[in-house]
Amino acid sequence: MKWLLIACLIVFAAWLTLSNKKTAALSPIKTGQALNDSIDFTAQVLPILVKHCSPCHFTGGKMYSRLPFDHDTTILNHSEGILRRIKTGDDNLILKSFIEQRKK
Repeated sequence: MKWLLIACLIVFAAWLTLSNKKTAALSPIKTGQALNDSIDFTAQVLPILVKHCSPCHFTGGKMYSRLPFDHDTTILNHSEGILRRIKTGDDNLILKSFIEQRKK
């Protein structure tokens, strides 16, 4: 029951972050679209991870102690495995762009 409350809080925090940003900067990336702006971890990457990886990789989840997905360093250090799991669509494009930008 605790993990459900924690997951809800994470989703709510991500939603608040998104609602406070300029909507133009956070518009969805179309497949094949060039990325001119940097990808923001909290506003753009974290909601994808919450959607695909909750509750296991967030506070209270069974994988959180080994791979906490609320830290950008975890995503960068385990990018191959994450991209194998989230392998299609705009979510994958955003994750790939974030990883490429941070590894430069």
